[in-house]
Amino acid sequence: MPDPAGYVVREMGPEDWSSHRDLRLEMLQDSPTAFWATLDEAQQLTEAEWREELRGPRIHVQARAVDAEGQEIAGIPPAGGIALLPEGYTDEHVIDPDQSIVVSLWVRPSLRGRGVSSMLWRAIAERAVALGRPRLLLEVDDSNVAAAGSYERLGFTATGVRYPRPETGTQWVEYAGDARVLLRGGPEELARQSR
Repeated sequence: MPDPAGYVVREMGPEDWSSHRDLRLEMLQDSPTAFWATLDEAQQLTEAEWREELRGPRIHVQARAVDAEGQEIAGIPPAGGIALLPEGYTDEHVIDPDQSIVVSLWVRPSLRGRGVSSMLWRAIAERAVALGRPRLLLEVDDSNVAAAGSYERLGFTATGVRYPRPETGTQWVEYAGDARVLLRGGPEELARQSR
């Protein structure tokens, strides 16, 4: 069933590589310090590398425009996306068996404030619970006060863990939350909280 805002959230597979690439390049252009990757790094990736990224283990979802019957509308770029990583970033980065990492949340600037991020959060929270990994971790650049505030309104709290970012002179601040708490709020409460 489509969301009243005219979007539906869909998981991306390797066949969606070009949509995934285009969204990723847009988000890195719009918010260059909000993500681990850089625009230059992303522009260097090949089609095979984009496809491989969508094979997992990360679960990437996008909010896609739909018509009144719930059918995706071709030619309209996704409203935004988010990803869930059910393991550490690398083999050396180990997380607890009930944890997941949330990365790459971004909503097109012209569509912010319309409930798109709420849809994305709900979709990723449902997947985290289904995987038995409901404890969520994410990182925010300490200069991004607006993002930190929105995560806090969703129930995330800073863990005290920080990682320096020598290239920006800032730090990543780790936050922890719970997918079950997000889901208990229901779509209306989530929409209200994320505005």
